[in-house]
Amino acid sequence: MAQDTSSVAESPRRRSGLLRDQVQLIKRKDCDRYEIVPIEDKLSFEKGFFIVIRACQLLAQKNDGLILVGVAGPSGAGKTVFTEKVLNFMPSIAVITMDNYNDASRIIDGNFDDPRLTDYNTLLENIHGLKAGKPVQVPIYDFKSSSRIGYRTLEVPSSRIVIIEGIYALSDKLRPLLDLRVSVTGGVHFDLVKRVLRDIQRAGQEPEEIIHQISETVYPMYKAFIEPDLETAHIKIINKFNPFTGFQNPTYILKSTRLVTLDQIKEVVSEGHKETIEETYDIYLLPPGEDPEACQSYLRMRNRDGKYNLMFEEWVTDSPFIISPRITFEVSVRLLGGLMALGYTIAAILKRSSHVFSDDKVSVKIDWLEQLNRKYVQVSYPLTYVYII
Repeated sequence: MAQDTSSVAESPRRRSGLLRDQVQLIKRKDCDRYEIVPIEDKLSFEKGFFIVIRACQLLAQKNDGLILVGVAGPSGAGKTVFTEKVLNFMPSIAVITMDNYNDASRIIDGNFDDPRLTDYNTLLENIHGLKAGKPVQVPIYDFKSSSRIGYRTLEVPSSRIVIIEGIYALSDKLRPLLDLRVSVTGGVHFDLVKRVLRDIQRAGQEPEEIIHQISETVYPMYKAFIEPDLETAHIKIINKFNPFTGFQNPTYILKSTRLVTLDQIKEVVSEGHKETIEETYDIYLLPPGEDPEACQSYLRMRNRDGKYNLMFEEWVTDSPFIISPRITFEVSVRLLGGLMALGYTIAAILKRSSHVFSDDKVSVKIDWLEQLNRKYVQVSYPLTYVYII
């Protein structure tokens, strides 16, 4: 049984020692229940996971009835992955996903992050039903049709622990009911990549449509309505998961400054290869808050013959080579304004001249960067094996 730690409420700052000893309980001022003393330090994804597990266990020991946990954060930050990880560790808990309470009739100008979109009446009715020990009917929402397509029965879990997960899970409508408040955030850059990849799968949207939506509605809604709520969290988690590791069908690029001859390249590609000369302009965009000297995750917009492509890529250095998984989307130039509204800044615009040899398996380029006076050979391939020349 956890002890009443009201006497140490004035010291919620850095706590060292075992993870299990870092969670302390305190009696709430507004009711006869306990909550944890807020942890000031922002925690890693893994450490936050174990702290949340420990907090849930202590709260279930100390408080009667349902234990409600809110997990909130911006789109793409990893709330769902975090919640699923907790569920896998504690399968006796229940999860309520706020996305299922979307009311499509309230959508204005395609803004799916408007706080007014949530059907709080049904959500609160479900929560109070569970608190009363009754099974409830939870809505099922289909993202492709943007509509409620049915309901599922949710019983009171044997653990008495229910996680409410969503961008507004710490809103003022829910906070009074929550025993534990958790925020999960990443960074604008990785959250952007994760949101794009997720919505391609979940809603079948086009990448440019997703990014416009993020810059025009998602990010403004986050700054205005979500970010202030996250400051109230007992536990703040920074998710540094690298979304590039989850690329689907990426192109793998191997780069080297090693000098090679045209004959050496022709030995690698097939006899029926194509040989072309290309000229491109690359706009390198520095992610918000990144140090330009240390950043290795620039966003790149490439202009070739008036057509623009947006590139997400990650560099893995294994001297003398750079291996760079990359995924590319065709976009319009107006997307640049939306990215700059998210806090990206133009770091450089580089002219690139390329001598390209390609067949149906591999592309080999000799690239010349005019401003940097640098030449290197680049090998790209859509498979997971490496050509080295």
